[in-house]
Amino acid sequence: MMIKASCYALIAISVLSITTLQSHARNCIKGKPCGNGCIAKQKTCRIDGPANSAPSDKPNRSVIRRTVLRLPKVYQIVAEDAYAREAPDSAVSTGHYKQGQRVFVYTTSDGWARISNMQPEEWLELNKLQPVYGNAD
Repeated sequence: MMIKASCYALIAISVLSITTLQSHARNCIKGKPCGNGCIAKQKTCRIDGPANSAPSDKPNRSVIRRTVLRLPKVYQIVAEDAYAREAPDSAVSTGHYKQGQRVFVYTTSDGWARISNMQPEEWLELNKLQPVYGNAD
């Protein structure tokens, strides 16, 4: 009889402790709880962990890496008519540009210039363009 009563007491204590822990845990929809807030699932919470933890050999995914931002170059249409294509050497036209119009060139490849940074891509023949230096307005 004593064993049965102690088992019931142990179950009651464990149920109460689990519900108490869950009531204090933050409800994070997309991430996981960390301290008083939420963090991404792949990040490590260092608030609740040991203060002096040894460094690991795993790469730190939470470090933000800076990338070099490449700004587009400004070109001007020098041909009377220039038809943009969906890809270099493509027959499908995506736009029409007139002489004097300015466009941004993001990349060049084999005599072609990509003038759209979004989808669908637009490409112009590089010999129909001339770079613009400074503000000649």
